[in-house]
Amino acid sequence: MSTYAISDLHGQYHIFQKLLDVIHFSDDDFMYVLGDAIDRGPDGIKILQTIKDAPNMDLLIGNHEFMMLNAVAPDGSIDNTPGKDSYLWLYSNGGEVTFEHYKELSLDERKALLNWLNTRVLTTLADIGNTTFCLTHSYFKVALIDTKFEDIGYQTVWNIVWKTPYRPDIFVATDDYIENDWQFIIGHVPVQRVAGLDTKLQAFHAQNITLIDGGCSYRDRGVLNDNEYGVICIRLDDMSEIALTFPS
Repeated sequence: MSTYAISDLHGQYHIFQKLLDVIHFSDDDFMYVLGDAIDRGPDGIKILQTIKDAPNMDLLIGNHEFMMLNAVAPDGSIDNTPGKDSYLWLYSNGGEVTFEHYKELSLDERKALLNWLNTRVLTTLADIGNTTFCLTHSYFKVALIDTKFEDIGYQTVWNIVWKTPYRPDIFVATDDYIENDWQFIIGHVPVQRVAGLDTKLQAFHAQNITLIDGGCSYRDRGVLNDNEYGVICIRLDDMSEIALTFPS
């Protein structure tokens, strides 16, 4: 049995499935997806449904799921996107493609998906061997670990899923991370923005934080060559890494 963590697939279902094949993911294994399964790429809804239906996978809420939940109608209707993050999601962060596929679902499927997303947590702890891992999309609040998304206020969620030590415009210092005796696994900011565009695709390690956003959000945006970004998978049992680049 192995426990894995990945992040920021951004609708790239093909590379997700390729990764599962490469690691020989089985019914005895478990996988955490640390948010941003959707947007920019074509198959975010398909990824969400795959995780939702798998008994050995779980999704933590990222800023893109947060935007979606604050854009679509809570009752599953699709006539409009009445939420406060509608414009931000649809026109500034690649949510259009996700919404188009969301609208293809039946009303019951949309309701089931929204109910599932609303009951996901933002942050969780995983004890593996002698190590406690704190898994979160980006930031965290100790008092809200394992609290459902629907039970946390908007601004608090915003702080947890948007703030990061690795972007100056949404910066949070690493002090809160360091003072905890945990190993943090996070996503949200592509490793290329931190380690440099000319580095090998691999996790970025600093202090007790491991960043595993492999840059799937760059797909089809002309920012990098295909072989410079992809998905980074961490096997928490021994911190071994597998990185897959496009095409795959």
